[in-house]
Amino acid sequence: MAFGAEMCRDLSSRFGRAAIAGAAVAGALAVSIPTPARAEAAADLVVNGDFEQVTADGSIAGWPQNETRASGRAQVLDGAGPDGSRALALDLGDPEDKAAVGQDVPIPDTGTLRAYRITFDERAVGLSGYGGDLWARNFGHDALVGRVTGDTPWRTARAVVLARPGAPAVNLLLALERTTGRLLVDNVRVERVEGDVVGANVQPTGAAQLTWNFGTLTQPPASYEVHRSGDRRFTPGPKTLLRTVPAAWTAEDATTRPGRRYTYKVVALAADGTRLATTGAETVTTPSRFLDEQATDVLTATSTAQGARLAWRLKAGGRTPVTLHAGGPEVAEGRLGKARKIRTCGTDDTSGAMTLTAEELKGATGFALTGRHGEILATATLGSLAHPRMGVTDERLTAIRDAIQQSGTPRSTYDGLVSRVAKGLPGYNYRPGEAQAALAHDAALLYQVTQDPTYATIAYDAVVESGRTMPFVNGTAHAGAAALETANAATPLATAYDWAYQAWSEEQRTEAQKVLQRVAAYLEVAYHPNFALPTKQSNWTAVVRGAELTLRLAVRGDGPFDLQEERLPQLIDEVGRHLDTAYSDTGWDQEGLDYFGYGLGVGAPGVTGSIDAGIGALKEKWERPRFANLLLHSVSAQADKARLQWGVTTTTGAVPVPGLIFTQVPADQRAAWLWQYERTVGAGGGTYGLLHYPYGVAPQDPDEAPVSVRTALLDDHVGSYLFRSRYQDKDDVLVGVQNRNENHIGWGGSDTFALSLVGQDVTWAQQPAKNTARPELFSKPFVDGRPEPVVGRGRTLGARAYAGQGGGFVSLDGSANYRIGTARRDIAVDLRPVGGADSVVAVHDAFADTVAHTYAWQLSPEAGTAITLGATESGATTFLFKKGDGWLKGWVLNPEGAELSVDKGAFRVTRSGTTADFRIVVAVGKGAAVPTAVTEGSTLLLGDAAYDLADLKGHLPAAG
Repeated sequence: MAFGAEMCRDLSSRFGRAAIAGAAVAGALAVSIPTPARAEAAADLVVNGDFEQVTADGSIAGWPQNETRASGRAQVLDGAGPDGSRALALDLGDPEDKAAVGQDVPIPDTGTLRAYRITFDERAVGLSGYGGDLWARNFGHDALVGRVTGDTPWRTARAVVLARPGAPAVNLLLALERTTGRLLVDNVRVERVEGDVVGANVQPTGAAQLTWNFGTLTQPPASYEVHRSGDRRFTPGPKTLLRTVPAAWTAEDATTRPGRRYTYKVVALAADGTRLATTGAETVTTPSRFLDEQATDVLTATSTAQGARLAWRLKAGGRTPVTLHAGGPEVAEGRLGKARKIRTCGTDDTSGAMTLTAEELKGATGFALTGRHGEILATATLGSLAHPRMGVTDERLTAIRDAIQQSGTPRSTYDGLVSRVAKGLPGYNYRPGEAQAALAHDAALLYQVTQDPTYATIAYDAVVESGRTMPFVNGTAHAGAAALETANAATPLATAYDWAYQAWSEEQRTEAQKVLQRVAAYLEVAYHPNFALPTKQSNWTAVVRGAELTLRLAVRGDGPFDLQEERLPQLIDEVGRHLDTAYSDTGWDQEGLDYFGYGLGVGAPGVTGSIDAGIGALKEKWERPRFANLLLHSVSAQADKARLQWGVTTTTGAVPVPGLIFTQVPADQRAAWLWQYERTVGAGGGTYGLLHYPYGVAPQDPDEAPVSVRTALLDDHVGSYLFRSRYQDKDDVLVGVQNRNENHIGWGGSDTFALSLVGQDVTWAQQPAKNTARPELFSKPFVDGRPEPVVGRGRTLGARAYAGQGGGFVSLDGSANYRIGTARRDIAVDLRPVGGADSVVAVHDAFADTVAHTYAWQLSPEAGTAITLGATESGATTFLFKKGDGWLKGWVLNPEGAELSVDKGAFRVTRSGTTADFRIVVAVGKGAAVPTAVTEGSTLLLGDAAYDLADLKGHLPAAG
């Protein structure tokens, strides 16, 4: 049967607002034409906002903050302004660099939120990629103003920002990041705005971010109506109402169209609906073309009372005709052999939707969207809006109820949750808003398990209290972190709402929805470059976007919430790009285990929730990284949970997001991961440990598990190598070798040639985490007393795993990171017992440069480790670490010209000159007997093993 191309644009119902339109290129930034609020003629608070003042040395008066680096440049140009005056020019030649200048605008503390209008002129000249902007920051409500890209004429950008009580200043940062080209800026002004005012900050995507303040009201209103009209003189009424937002001060209008002029007003309402005040008008013109940043094809399929609702959004540029297919579950898995075609849609847009009647649906549960050539773009399974929607199923509840009737980890986890909830807020040591949300989350799951309405009541009360105390609502958010603080609470609030919904009355549901409306409105406009810039690797993306995704999935279709067909694809895209780029195939990410656990702990419920909703876009992305295997290799069985370090990982800590990992661990590793989980997490898995525990799976000793668990974890792409001797007890030896072949926005570390070593219940080689000002905490080489100046440019020359054991060989080039001629590391990690030692690590580091340097090779053991050094053994100089009954012995071969020392607990070997060679072998073990070795030239003999430091690549140990 032939299908014609139809227009599938059924997006006008309450289930989906009008779609964002436009091309995948940037147009002109909006020009704002404000209506002055009462008494707005306030003094300009910016120093040298017209850039007419330049000091004798060329620096820009009044703009002392300079974040310009590498190819970035900030200068004042004569005659470059819109009126022929001077103007600031920011130039950037490499998107990895930055050009930025800033200043603090002091503001008085009046004890309340206070409004300021930011205005400036700007022009883009050949800006690629993300573009330029003014970042207003560090006053509680960070805002991005005047984002621009491409080539534009001069235009005026405006926004209203709110400063929290106690904020000493609004910081202005004019910046170019993730782009190349020039940004011209002139006439920057910041003015205090009195009265009742609304500001509209239009983004290149077309979204209008609204901020308002009612200075004439002494008490906060109960809610706000956002109105929009094409008539600047309009009176707010039912036909102009866009949305109602309870007790908030910001929201986004994502329903604009290109090249339109819109006027906004906000009406403050009392609890009984009485109008208290109306803001002045704010008029903006949207860009003639919208910037489309979508990079993921998304299809949703939702069951309705009459049939089903299908909606999709294609990645930018994907405007070819698409065809919808329906059938059984196999269709959602990409098998279309028995699928039937529903409709082919020809559209000028990247978004579309349709509603199917039950007759048209014909019982289909699986759907696929294909492109012009039949390629599968996106898939979905028919999802239900019945609560609970996320994670909780009858099958899982039955398994939990059975398991908690007997001793074991699930019972202990359950008892821990019961005990914690019984303590109330004292059991939750988090910030206001976050603590109540966490309590609500736990209580709501206990309601599902027990069906005891008392737990649902606890959850409801905690949700309402979280909304009352959440920092962004009352203006007490920590400067610069309001988005994180809000997102931290958003995920547990969303799950609490979903899980307790059945037990609440309609009135309770309505009140809970008001809390989630406020949170959603803030997260729509929340900004920080770590998640707003194109690279999505930072934990900010997982936390902020992932939390909002969880929230939108929990509430869609309820009360004032539509099906979120506009917002969900954007959030899924950003979280999906985070999964693609932040984590390598091994699960490694540069921020380390603490932030790995934090980011996914908040964001992963949105990922799993989208899968539960039948949306297929994130399933493969979530399952690709081997998170369980990463933790198997990096978290020890010591009582203090010592682990291998990279990024800003601390030396000890809980296993990150253990319960959520059960949702994505490969089947052949699940039993081994459960073994590790039982020993390193146990009863501490919380709600997700109870919900996703693999009931019916027997733990398997990882030493008897598939080879993927027992062999070395080699990651050449990022330069991370993890080795483990066995999975038994505190005497297991774990070794981590890093090189930082990759770098991105977010927490990172100076990890080039970094060594991490744990064994015998001791951390023998640690890294500083965030304590980078303490050089004695590094275990790595320093050049001239410092770690490498750059990261992300290392190279792996070779790597292989040893057969029959968990060790292996790695050859690394770190010269580009150290910025010297030669920096090479060859390292052999032999994790079999050798000559009285449990394991041996042999290292050959070679450095050379055209000028002389001082090179220091350093190991930093944990506090309390005794270090002796200087003895000679068969021509080598030795050193010995001891703590408890554990020991590490090292041999420095060719010790001539090397100085051995200990400083602040760190052992160091130092050489100076244009070249430096370090040939060092360390062995670890326990007990009174410490082995001796024999050296022959470049070879060290220990027992029956020989380590030739001139040819570690050729080392081939016997199977352990």
